[in-house]
Amino acid sequence: MNQLLSSLLVCPDCKQPFSIKEENYWRCSNDGREVRVHEGKPVFTPMPETAHIFERIERGPDEGTPWRQANWKFLQEQVSGLSNKDALILDVGAGHGDFAQIFADRNYLAVDIVPYPEVDIACDLVECVPFKENSFDMLVLMNVLEHVYHSHELLDALYYLLKPGGSLVIAIPFMIKIHQAPIDFQRFTHYSLEEMACQHGFEIALLEGYYDPIFFVGEALRNLRFWVLPKLSRISRWLARGLLILIEGMVSLMKPLIGSGYLKSPKSAKNPAAIGYHLVLKKPS
Repeated sequence: MNQLLSSLLVCPDCKQPFSIKEENYWRCSNDGREVRVHEGKPVFTPMPETAHIFERIERGPDEGTPWRQANWKFLQEQVSGLSNKDALILDVGAGHGDFAQIFADRNYLAVDIVPYPEVDIACDLVECVPFKENSFDMLVLMNVLEHVYHSHELLDALYYLLKPGGSLVIAIPFMIKIHQAPIDFQRFTHYSLEEMACQHGFEIALLEGYYDPIFFVGEALRNLRFWVLPKLSRISRWLARGLLILIEGMVSLMKPLIGSGYLKSPKSAKNPAAIGYHLVLKKPS
């Protein structure tokens, strides 16, 4: 087991280190809490029956949607900005480690409610927090918060885990379709994100929206192609498909005029259709 992880884990009930560490389980002698160890990783909470299990997809700085590419660049900038090379980083909801390349040569741990091979610990932080208080210099929450029904409880847990002066780095979609159903619960405006950050004691170091009108239109056209047209009668479907091809061609011609997606403060952008938001929240020193 990862030695760094072993040094940080405590019993989520009494906050004391586990005194008994066997190959297949850990036990707290203080209160009897027992934790199963599966393939070298502690499993603190059972995987929800509704959890969306997805296959590993190769990720990189130039792969995926424009939103995903913007996420990569944003996170890379935040991690490279850590002056302390020994800083501890926890990737919450890491899945298959989509952004793991960014954390190469860093003190990095990954947690998810699903015990994927790429994570170090399986745990729902809403239900229990098995780490020492003030453990991490940076917490990462990339496209995760919309999948957490009890989002306020999660933010409380993250505040507890973050060192004073540490950063909580968040990417969260807004104008994006339902995904990973049925655990896609909510979308937040930048107004609600600001309120939530302040409510839980964080200071807002950065809040920016990602705007991409062409990508936004493309999402609507894909919705037509895959969800609307198949339900039409054959003649209507062929006519609509021809019109759709024409519209897609016109949108392609518009792209050089409109340009690529861009990042901007929501207050100055004045565009109500952000694809998503990037935030950096600080725990006061």
